[in-house]
Amino acid sequence: MKKLFVFLTILSLLLAVAGCSSSKDQETKTDTEQKETKELTDTDKSKMYNSVRVAELKVNEIFHKETAADGTTPIINSSFSDENKAVEFLSKYYSEDVAKSIYTHYATDKKTPEGQLIVNSEPYFTPSFLDTNQDDVTIEGDKNKATIKIADNKIYSIELVDNQYIVTSVE
Repeated sequence: MKKLFVFLTILSLLLAVAGCSSSKDQETKTDTEQKETKELTDTDKSKMYNSVRVAELKVNEIFHKETAADGTTPIINSSFSDENKAVEFLSKYYSEDVAKSIYTHYATDKKTPEGQLIVNSEPYFTPSFLDTNQDDVTIEGDKNKATIKIADNKIYSIELVDNQYIVTSVE
């Protein structure tokens, strides 16, 4: 009987110790997960950097790709001939406010004899983000929201929306 009592006591102690240590492990895991969401990894930074580059390339696709028949007058890409199409497309890479601001910058009231919209030839992004490399920029924030600073104190704010980074402001 004494042996059974000693055995049950030892078993109880072992289970109590095991239970306490597993709750510490869970607390440690939770702390680690919280730290991971706050700290940016190199992969996160690369995704953010590349998202801004792709976004600027999309602006170039719409406003810097085509020219009128004279070969020099910049016109809007014929696939995005009206404001709604252009803003809708840009909204995949920018917040709607930024997309509208970009369209407003480029849109003019002038048209070619063929009826194509002539766009402002001055780039929206000065200096161009495409002229940078990842080592030239400073990325701060977390996985959900961050800022990217480039030369001339230009700041891009980005946010994770539907598992994709979009530019929410350009200052």
